Amino acid sequence: MKFQIKSLLTLFSIAIISFSTSCKKDEPDTQAPVIVAVEEPLNDDTLYTGNELHVDLKVTDNEGLSQVKIDIHSAEDGHSHGKIADGAYWEEIRIVNVTGTSYDMHEHIDIPATAAAGKYHVIITAVDKAGNQSAVTERDIYILNSGDLVAPLITITGPTAGSSVTAGGMLTVAGSIADNDELYEVKVMVYRGSTLVYEWETETTVATYALEHSINTTGWATGNYKVEVKAYDHVMNHSDTDVEITVN
Repeated sequence: MKFQIKSLLTLFSIAIISFSTSCKKDEPDTQAPVIVAVEEPLNDDTLYTGNELHVDLKVTDNEGLSQVKIDIHSAEDGHSHGKIADGAYWEEIRIVNVTGTSYDMHEHIDIPATAAAGKYHVIITAVDKAGNQSAVTERDIYILNSGDLVAPLITITGPTAGSSVTAGGMLTVAGSIADNDELYEVKVMVYRGSTLVYEWETETTVATYALEHSINTTGWATGNYKVEVKAYDHVMNHSDTDVEITVN
């Protein structure tokens, strides 16, 4: 009788262990993959059209990896700068299928020869077999056009730094903008602190542009303002300069 009880207890213990193990195996995978290190690109890297963007990184997961996604797009201000014939902003999404619990990636991505110059985001994410997504890793890079590396030169003659204008009066922004080849766009922006209170832009195809633009300041609060002028050339090299003024 004692032997039978012991045998039953042993079988019961084995059943409990088997059931516990089975439950553990059936538990869903909720642990996201981890991008351990990104060796390339480095933040603020400068690259050139017609060359390559290298993406070197290591990613791990507790059970099994599935994909690494690389999303490249412009980090400019959202305006559709540039002409298609001379270059458009580069956009590319590359999805690389991967396996295992650890993967070292060495991906080479061609930068189009026609890509517009400017600041770009490189956003990297990893996904495991259960669909869990890693935290986003982001790098900012700068792309220059191999055929034209010269940005426009901006000279502001008015307003002068520290000058003042009466609220409700006219603020005239004047100066000259020159490029070694051909300009594309000129912008004038006015900020009060971090708030944009005025914006104007115009397109042009000349090499030298005479800037003279008047702004009605009716409704502006008194205080300190920043007047910024930005210029783009035909391959999207750009430069900017600003002056501080007071509205009283």
